[in-house]
Amino acid sequence: MKTKLILILCLIGLTNCEVSSVDTDDPNYVFDGRGGIKCKVDGKLIKPKVSFSGTGLAADVEFISWNNEEYLSLSFLNGGESPDFISQSVRMKIIDVVPESIQVGNIYTLENEDNWNYGKYSYGGIDFNYSTNDLNTGELEVVFHDLENRILGGTFHYNAIDENGIIVEIREGEFDMKY
Repeated sequence: MKTKLILILCLIGLTNCEVSSVDTDDPNYVFDGRGGIKCKVDGKLIKPKVSFSGTGLAADVEFISWNNEEYLSLSFLNGGESPDFISQSVRMKIIDVVPESIQVGNIYTLENEDNWNYGKYSYGGIDFNYSTNDLNTGELEVVFHDLENRILGGTFHYNAIDENGIIVEIREGEFDMKY
């Protein structure tokens, strides 16, 4: 009986917890790393969904050092809505940055993978089937950075195109996350 009660309380806790939403347009907004990430894809708001793998929200901002490269990776996954639950993912990568080099006001152009700064979008799969390129670009702007507490906040927008020439518009992207 105790096990069932604990399980029920855990499920209620998981379904009732919602991260406060970042709102960089609000002059009273306080960056604390708990605002999460969100954006509109072709006008429809998407946010990360709870991951059942035990990792919490399916969103991540991290500084990575790999293969003699330093870069910032910012991404999130939305598992979709009922009844079809089609997943969507958003990812941005900025190269040649470390936490100490990120300053408030920095604007990074999201272009193509050849330049290494890019934005990607996935619909319905694990592969990113839309990407920025030379003609379909965007920007990521840093509006808050607390190096000591490892909090990064900002905005982003970009157009991403698939192999058939279909363009998705990623707009009104905002984030306030800990790394």
